[in-house]
Amino acid sequence: MHADLVDEWARNGEVGEPPVEPEVPEVRWRPGEPLVCGPCRVTVRNALLEVDTFASQLAREVDGFRPPSRWARVSGSRPKPQVSPVGDLLEELTGGLLEFEDGARVWLGAAPRLVGARSAVARSRAVAWLTERLDSVLVAVELVGLVDFVLSWRMLLERVVGDEPPAWTPARCSCGERSFRWDVKAGFYVCAACGTHVSEGEAAARVEKEAAG
Repeated sequence: MHADLVDEWARNGEVGEPPVEPEVPEVRWRPGEPLVCGPCRVTVRNALLEVDTFASQLAREVDGFRPPSRWARVSGSRPKPQVSPVGDLLEELTGGLLEFEDGARVWLGAAPRLVGARSAVARSRAVAWLTERLDSVLVAVELVGLVDFVLSWRMLLERVVGDEPPAWTPARCSCGERSFRWDVKAGFYVCAACGTHVSEGEAAARVEKEAAG
């Protein structure tokens, strides 16, 4: 790895010329192929499913109201519940997903979806429909915005749910390094040495396997 060669060159007192940077491979896009690379499509597909999972978890935990702050109570007055913003948040998410689904159906020449309320069922159906056809959807320039939409919503919902994994894992990468750091936007542990992506579950499995063996 070039980074390792640079580190070794620095440890040796930077004698001589620094290691030559490797050539960047040429990437060519052909019409009809997705505008997003394979690993990124995997990330987006996983993020879509996780967005629906986080949203469902929030919906279960919140009944539409939250208890009033104890500091807001006035002696002799009856506390009033405040409407939770979670309902609005989930409705906004569902609306965005349905807009992408509608656009994708037009692009692919599919039948229009059944129009109804922006419910949890509609959200889950949109996620399932987009996930199944993601490679074809991301061929359209006007639909590539789905990538940033899904990744940003995943990051937001993860913060709200409070289900953030540890920033570092002792799992060893296939390159031999223990440099996995949690990438919030990608939703994966990413090796700082070689860029390999692994899920939280895979990282835990690697640690368990090494400990057992």
